[in-house]
Amino acid sequence: MKTAHIRLAAAACGLLMALQSVTVARAASSFDPDYYASHNQDVAAACGNDKASLLRHYIQFGAAEGRKPSLWGKAGDTDLKLTDEQIAAVWSPVPLEDLANYKSLKRKMTDEEFKRAYEEARKIVAPLAFKSRAEQLQGIASALRAMVDDGTVVYSTDAPHYNDAYGYLVNHVASCAGCTRTTGLCLNILGIPYEHVNENQWSHQWCRVDLDGTYWICDAYGLYCGPEPAPYQHPYL
Repeated sequence: MKTAHIRLAAAACGLLMALQSVTVARAASSFDPDYYASHNQDVAAACGNDKASLLRHYIQFGAAEGRKPSLWGKAGDTDLKLTDEQIAAVWSPVPLEDLANYKSLKRKMTDEEFKRAYEEARKIVAPLAFKSRAEQLQGIASALRAMVDDGTVVYSTDAPHYNDAYGYLVNHVASCAGCTRTTGLCLNILGIPYEHVNENQWSHQWCRVDLDGTYWICDAYGLYCGPEPAPYQHPYL
């Protein structure tokens, strides 16, 4: 699907999946509920020793108030390094059957294949659950692009499931349509609806997302994640 354009964009932009952001060379703060409770008596009075309640308080209020999440954590840090158990305690992904773009995403996958793709996508988005919408889009695009750059995913327009998330996340083959549906699955799990641009057309495809009135492109294959220059205009194609 206009593979020459994709290659040209890649050559011109290199690893532009910096995605208009700068990677900060520091470790994310961990969250220690015991520390948080003992150093914030007002919070402990309201939340007690419940670990999930303490973490939820920090995410919703504590970070903005400049509180420290742990002994070695940075005050007000929103880039927390959470364990799977901590994430599960305070965040629930959108269930598969409630995905906003369910019909488009499922395509020709069986129920079991769709469940498998959903679980793989959930692993990608779980660490992004408490970030801003822009950071979530950038994180998804970065994670999916990394699978291409390290050789895990290979471009194809004829392999089984090349145009759905099962192809990308399980079979590891995909066209831009498959990349778009995989991106869309990740977005939907986070509760973010999207528009599949050029769906079912022999043309480059990507996700278009409304971020508070500004439309963004989220396109790992097209090496771009950011505001669209004009409606439905991709900056590199």
